[in-house]
Amino acid sequence: MSSIARVLAALVMLALPAHAGEQIRFYAPDGRSLGAAVPLSSGSTRYYDARGRSMGTSTRSGDVTTIYDPRGRVVGRTQREGWMRND
Repeated sequence: MSSIARVLAALVMLALPAHAGEQIRFYAPDGRSLGAAVPLSSGSTRYYDARGRSMGTSTRSGDVTTIYDPRGRVVGRTQREGWMRND
């Protein structure tokens, strides 16, 4: 998978809600597996490529999501801005 495809897959995965124990699988239009997102009981989500290798983890605190590589190093952060809340 190219680095652009990896980044796009990671962004799609970050946007999808999931609960601990649920696994979200991602497929290409041709049906080929791209990988999976697995929510952890800690509230983090671990991402795997099509071969089952860890691509990294994300954690969310408030409106900030921190993205880690497979070794646990911070590689990025995103912040939700301007989202409407339904409290």
